[in-house]
Amino acid sequence: MAALFRGKVREAVRWFGMRFRPSFMAVTATFALVATPAVGILAERLHDERAVAAARLEAADQALRAQMLEQGFQPLERLEAATALDTALGVELLVAERPFRLELMTGTLSGSPPDEAAVRRVSEVVRVELSRYPRAFFRASRLRRVILCADLHENSVAIPSLPNYHATLLLDVGSSTEFLKRLLHHELFHFADYADDDQLQRDPDWERLNDHWFSYGSGGRFLREPGSARFEPDMHGFVSKYSRSALEEDKAEIFAFLMTKPQAMAELSARDSIVAAKAAFVKHEVERLVPALDERFWAAVSR
Repeated sequence: MAALFRGKVREAVRWFGMRFRPSFMAVTATFALVATPAVGILAERLHDERAVAAARLEAADQALRAQMLEQGFQPLERLEAATALDTALGVELLVAERPFRLELMTGTLSGSPPDEAAVRRVSEVVRVELSRYPRAFFRASRLRRVILCADLHENSVAIPSLPNYHATLLLDVGSSTEFLKRLLHHELFHFADYADDDQLQRDPDWERLNDHWFSYGSGGRFLREPGSARFEPDMHGFVSKYSRSALEEDKAEIFAFLMTKPQAMAELSARDSIVAAKAAFVKHEVERLVPALDERFWAAVSR
């Protein structure tokens, strides 16, 4: 009886499908004819809005660049390193041609023109280190230019660099070449970290990597003692004293040493599970922002 009932149901379903199939197809075709232009119009409008937004951002950036030129920052077009950076990566290299004072939210930033020998040395360091990244990294991290100067101070305190000043990195040429290499990658990560979610100081997922009792300091600007950025392989969970000053500095220090001390970081990660987790975290963060910074990128760094 049950089998006979199931057979009647299947027969009814087949009849219903044959009876109404033309109407269903007509409705589907009608919907497609209406929906396709609508989707096209929506896509066109989205494209237009993105194009307009991109044009506005570019116009704003060019206005900021013009303001920088008025303040005495000039393109280093005379140097081959600067031309190579601009051509290959879209990063412009400028130099302070006269003393400057900039009023920022954090206080007064000041500096002076560097000497030509230092400019040439640092320009080459910048070219070599930035050339380790694909051009897509600079587009995604929104780094547009690097300004070289001397006597860089923030509120009368000497500093080696300042990131994220209108898509620009200010760099004091007075640092040693080895320190500059690490410093560049540290600051580059700040650009990438900020571009990821437009903030630096909060990341609950990162905080959970530390021991539950740990608390960061007051911030990087309050830890200026000499040697604070030196690689420290015995700090359990951290790679330098500076990395304990703030969450964003911890991330940037891990990244900087991955770029400049890959073998030492591999050895440290093998015996320090917290450092290993942090290294994996920053690699994932930059790959999410720039897919080209994948396992192959890090394998090349380690060679």
